Amino acid sequence: MSVGAKVTIPETLPKGLQVFVALWLFSGFLTQLNVIPGIRNNVGPFEICGLLSLILLPAFRLHSVEASHPLIKILAVITLAAAISQLQIGPAQRQFGMIQLAIMVFLLVFVTLLYNVLLQHRLSPEFFLRIVAYAILIVGPWIVLQGARSGGDIQVAGPFRNRAHMASYMLTAFWLVLILALWPGLKKRLRWVCFADLALTLYAIAVSGRRSVYLSLIIGLVTLGLVIFVASRGKRLRLFITASFIILFLGGLYFVADAVSPQTAFFKGRVGEIDDRLRQVVGADESSQGTKSFFILQREGVKQAFRNSPILGIGWGGFPKSRYSPTGHEVHSTPLRFLAELGAIGLGLYLAMMGILLGGSYRLFRAMRRTPYSDSYLALAVAIWSMSVSYLYNRHITERAFWILLVVYLAADVFARRWHTLHRALSTRSAGTSTGPAAKQGSLAKAFRPAAVSPTFAPASSTER
Repeated sequence: MSVGAKVTIPETLPKGLQVFVALWLFSGFLTQLNVIPGIRNNVGPFEICGLLSLILLPAFRLHSVEASHPLIKILAVITLAAAISQLQIGPAQRQFGMIQLAIMVFLLVFVTLLYNVLLQHRLSPEFFLRIVAYAILIVGPWIVLQGARSGGDIQVAGPFRNRAHMASYMLTAFWLVLILALWPGLKKRLRWVCFADLALTLYAIAVSGRRSVYLSLIIGLVTLGLVIFVASRGKRLRLFITASFIILFLGGLYFVADAVSPQTAFFKGRVGEIDDRLRQVVGADESSQGTKSFFILQREGVKQAFRNSPILGIGWGGFPKSRYSPTGHEVHSTPLRFLAELGAIGLGLYLAMMGILLGGSYRLFRAMRRTPYSDSYLALAVAIWSMSVSYLYNRHITERAFWILLVVYLAADVFARRWHTLHRALSTRSAGTSTGPAAKQGSLAKAFRPAAVSPTFAPASSTER
């Protein structure tokens, strides 16, 4: 099928590879499963799927390699800096440093490969978001049932390593599901799946007790509320209904927390301690209990590491078990980790990456705000804004859910470019066959009607790359 001389619809991804990609993304939520003894927490089914993807590369039918997206360029430079920084790591940290470098290499390959799949095949963001939605429909009940069987143990985290990881992964999943819930043309069954997923992700976030995740979620929801308030009446009905469901669910969970389980009671108590995280943001030296928190101790260690190696840092993966780490843990704050381990250069690269994500998502929303996908692109922009707050406290750069978010962002970028390419082509053809504005608009409406509801309608332009 073709529209005009420049627009074509490429071949879709074969069914077998669609299944493989679905398993690959789903396995990203199974962080507790390890397959190589002696390498804890870093090698599991997600990485095994990554290696298989290289073996299956010819089946993807990628006719060219396209890595020119600014986000991929930044990731490539970060990976190069992480590789060079290994020269500065001592013997005690070398194994961990090489594992962390391998994670960055894997991230780069993962994003580059799927970006090329997006360019070469007929896929939209809905393809990836649908996978996440059904994955959460499995992972979410797993968390709930394991919590019930444990008698309300607050450390229970389902398929995740611990409740901290559960919180950050499920926060990312929450925003991804929200984007899908606002996607136009979804079948009722899938839309109900999205609402179930929103409840499951919010429950997992609540019982995790992670105040930093609470803070980023609240900031995101408040931003959504402000957008709904300033939007023209009737223009954000689907967004208003979805946001109301989220607020009512969280409010109901809070008010019945004591009667449900020890986990939800823990959530209610932790909500009242969010001010500690706010104090840490403004640089307070002590928590409300008068003691230095884990976050503040790590920040002091980062400052010392930066003073000693301000330009290139102490090496990617070199902070844990070093004299700079007061607890022997990794730096949980993503920007502080870049500052300590890759120095001023690393922090600059991280800020450039976040600038691309924040600025790019806002640009995409503006480009798509007059299309049926406006609400979903708005949710994407708010999601990245909310997640950027979470990154201040959590190590998302090594978490697989973050990588999936990057792929969804790239999918949204490619989809938007193709949408506008098709719009221009149809407008030109319509103008050539009729001089009346009504006839032109009727032709466009007829052409876009299937595009607004079809997840695979993503025509590619020969001039877009």
